[in-house]
Amino acid sequence: VPKNPSAHRQSDRSPRRLLQVIGKDMRIIVFGFRPRTKQRRVVFDALWRCTRPTQLWDLYTFTCGPSKFKNTNPRLRLLDEYYRLLGRSSIRASNSIIEEESFSSSNKWWRISTVNSRYTMCPTYPFALIVPKYISDEEIRQASSFRARCRLPVISWCHPETGAVVARSSQPLVGLVVNMRRKLYIADARPRKNALANSAIGGGSESSSNYFQSERNGGWTWGGGNLSSMSASVSNLEGSGWLIHVQSVLAGSAWIAARVALESASVLVHCRFFSAH
Repeated sequence: VPKNPSAHRQSDRSPRRLLQVIGKDMRIIVFGFRPRTKQRRVVFDALWRCTRPTQLWDLYTFTCGPSKFKNTNPRLRLLDEYYRLLGRSSIRASNSIIEEESFSSSNKWWRISTVNSRYTMCPTYPFALIVPKYISDEEIRQASSFRARCRLPVISWCHPETGAVVARSSQPLVGLVVNMRRKLYIADARPRKNALANSAIGGGSESSSNYFQSERNGGWTWGGGNLSSMSASVSNLEGSGWLIHVQSVLAGSAWIAARVALESASVLVHCRFFSAH
């Protein structure tokens, strides 16, 4: 159907309908839409769904494109990712192996443990954990008692060829000596005052002397800020150093990735911001 050119030009001169988006970094983005269209409502609804999802899988990162995962069960997806990291992609996770607690697997360095399958050891850790292959579940239970909230060092990512890992844990309660066969870096991202305060209530900090062939990341802070208090800073951005915090996290992440990729070393990340969120 032919359109009326004059009507089209008149609509162009009409005031545009605006949609304003304010980011957490205080940047403001304004979208302009033609009048008498539903574009603004469609965009608003899409942004609202992505920023206020009813479930985890509604986040944009999961819905922006086709997913290689055929199921949305987070426990099945976790196991499939573990199998991939261990070079066992031929194994597929299923509800039956979870119910029977028969999902254990391993490579020459690491294994999937069922020690926390009922969340009795550490309620805030996943039901399946990647741990050193030659450490028994009983030793894992004993080691967990030396960590705040029983969050012992577990593997978050494993290099499929070198076996180098990125691990996470909470603060130690007492020293624990571990014999490592490969170079271990300890990345403690807390400010010194936080570590000292935690020591006063029975907590502590990682010491390279407790680990064979280990080295502590230089400095007590990444950017001089308290990474675990960033959520409180959002409500008072002015003077909070929010962008410095973000820069520090990115710089620390790049440092960790470089140690794993360039040196085939393992890294233990020790900070509430990294291990609990």
